[in-house]
Amino acid sequence: MNNSDESRRGTRPIDRARDSAGSATIPPESGNIVTVKVIADRMYFLAENGLTSAVMADQIDPKRTNPNIPHVVHHIELGYGAKQRFMRKTVGVAFELADETYLPEHVDAEALLVLAIEIAASLASVMEVVDELSSHQAETRVKGEAGQLSAAYVPRTPNLKGKVRQSLAALRDVEVAIKKTTAQFYPKDAAKDPWDKKLKPAMLEKYGNDEGFEEFVGCAWSVMECIADHRHAMIHQDGEKSVTIYDYELDASGAFVAPTIEIAHPRNPFPRHDIGQFLKTQLEHIAEVYEALLGYMCDLNVRSLNEAFESFVTALPDGEQRSGSHLVWSTKIVGAFPDKPANA
Repeated sequence: MNNSDESRRGTRPIDRARDSAGSATIPPESGNIVTVKVIADRMYFLAENGLTSAVMADQIDPKRTNPNIPHVVHHIELGYGAKQRFMRKTVGVAFELADETYLPEHVDAEALLVLAIEIAASLASVMEVVDELSSHQAETRVKGEAGQLSAAYVPRTPNLKGKVRQSLAALRDVEVAIKKTTAQFYPKDAAKDPWDKKLKPAMLEKYGNDEGFEEFVGCAWSVMECIADHRHAMIHQDGEKSVTIYDYELDASGAFVAPTIEIAHPRNPFPRHDIGQFLKTQLEHIAEVYEALLGYMCDLNVRSLNEAFESFVTALPDGEQRSGSHLVWSTKIVGAFPDKPANA
């Protein structure tokens, strides 16, 4: 842009268009917007059927040379939205709780949001495999009932082993990201320290007497451990550890058996089971763990807004949500307002 262009900036048609008020809509297939969050230089929209992000035209064309660029440019991040339980328990809860109003300065709210989106993306890749397997099995069932399949030719699932291996790796990525989330609240003093060295004692001190808390801790830590062990069994197979994936088989009655998985591990073996059900269960369990741990950590590290008020994380009644989240911030009065200064 030459000097004359600089001096005219603000008077050109493109300047008037960029500087004027504008509106934008998310892709129609995403459904209604549930909540919006700004992360770095992008706006993220959690909608009913998807997660999208958007940037302004000036971020793409800062010199304002192309008047044809839309005022707001959208990108579809994920094809799953707030109607999906795992999205509410990852993106939804993070968008609600990662709030600088309530979190202390040492917690990077933006980093929490980035990790939440990474977690949701990994879980979405697993859900895509679950949906593909379910669809393929439904098609196979219809063909079988219509007599279009022969017992002499067993159906085959395209790239089954690759999809399952990818899913086990994605679940492990989520487990690692949860530990990174913990480090935002409780940084390690040494690299070799356990991820829960500070978190677990803090949780036990405040919630240890709560009904069902010990059971939650045992279950949550077990889910994390299982996911790590199953990935380890996949990439370090030996006489004790292995992951075996079976495609469609024919049973003695002549019926086709859907694809199954079996995991051998000295600590966390998993008996032969339907692959789609196994992956969906693992996905749902780790999403539950993320939601609960984020809620506990936010509650433990809440910023004091005022001596007359107490803020905390609470769960809404079953079936209720706020911005796609079941866990929300709440504030109550705990005492009298402080005395007004004498010179006020």
